[in-house]
Amino acid sequence: MSKEYERLLLLEPEAHILAAATAAGLDTWLVTGLVDGRLNEEQLCGRRVRTDFQDADRLFTKLVKTAVTHEIPHVLYFGDEEVIHLAVERALLELSPTSAEPLRRLRDPELMRRILNQAGVSVVRAKSALNVVAVRTLAEEFTAPVVVKAGFGPRTTVLRDGDDLDAWAADAPAGPYVVEEFLTGPRISVDTLSREGMHQVTGMTARADSGADLLYPAPLSEADRTAIRTAVRALLDLAGLEHGPAHTEVVVTERGPRIAASAARPAPSAIRRLIQAATGRPPEEDVLSALIGSLPRCPAPTSFAALTRLAVPCTGPNLAAALDDIRGLSHVHDARFAAASDGTPAHVQVIVRGGSPEAAQERLTEVRSRWATNPNVSGNVAGGKW
Repeated sequence: MSKEYERLLLLEPEAHILAAATAAGLDTWLVTGLVDGRLNEEQLCGRRVRTDFQDADRLFTKLVKTAVTHEIPHVLYFGDEEVIHLAVERALLELSPTSAEPLRRLRDPELMRRILNQAGVSVVRAKSALNVVAVRTLAEEFTAPVVVKAGFGPRTTVLRDGDDLDAWAADAPAGPYVVEEFLTGPRISVDTLSREGMHQVTGMTARADSGADLLYPAPLSEADRTAIRTAVRALLDLAGLEHGPAHTEVVVTERGPRIAASAARPAPSAIRRLIQAATGRPPEEDVLSALIGSLPRCPAPTSFAALTRLAVPCTGPNLAAALDDIRGLSHVHDARFAAASDGTPAHVQVIVRGGSPEAAQERLTEVRSRWATNPNVSGNVAGGKW
């Protein structure tokens, strides 16, 4: 394979992702923030481009210019900031409109739903609306609750009654819009890796409103697992995706699995950490090695891994001690602060492992109890700030 096609532009990678890219033999260039001390210049060999990630237009321009100047065909971002994902997708569409067209088909909510419904795959009742007045009319036609999607993102809002509709209309994002039926049932995040049009499912993760926030692997019947796999692969075929990762949200309804959303991007970081906890292998390695034609390894999970989010009621110097206390539990695989936009801790994410979903749930219950009763988290600690 020529050196040109081994070139990769990575945005804000963690050190282990950069190491995996190097191990895969990729010729890597980096885009980092204006102030980013996580990676030293010795690691980068001068191949760092700095930019302001809060300026979406400047980021887009920088990505396109860097990719064109250095003939870089691959651009990847493994983080969770939506504005950066959108800039990457916009840059890929600019750099290669034809090969990146599947990204648009997946991300455009009206186009994705139309492609699926016309093919009779994962059929969901949906109608387009050009303005807020049309959304109001359609919301009355549908049985509440309804879902409104707006923009390329898209921004998704559930409207359960007239008050929700009024609140949404008062601050509605720019259209056009898609109004869809609200899907009820277990929610499953499906991650895939495509190579030459063949789509390998690399993980199915359950999402919940109670208990574990995320559970991998999702405890599904073989029939549901097969139906989900079939629906997601059909979507990716219809969108024309040939290469790379995709993350798809599926709802298992009484009528079978229904696709709620999809994007050609790696799994969110929390799900990737869950998969690593359950399998022992970072899924980023498969995404990166696929760029040079290697087949994904995707080892089978040896345990269940569950993630929960713990509230941070106050900030202060003793929070680190409270987190260390959680990390000291034998069944805790990972515990870390998730930062808010201002850099302060927004919540704590904890991953535990167990031999069954029930065992993982029991261990999460112990973690929550320990966190709630820790005096360093109670808000009564000197130096804490509400």
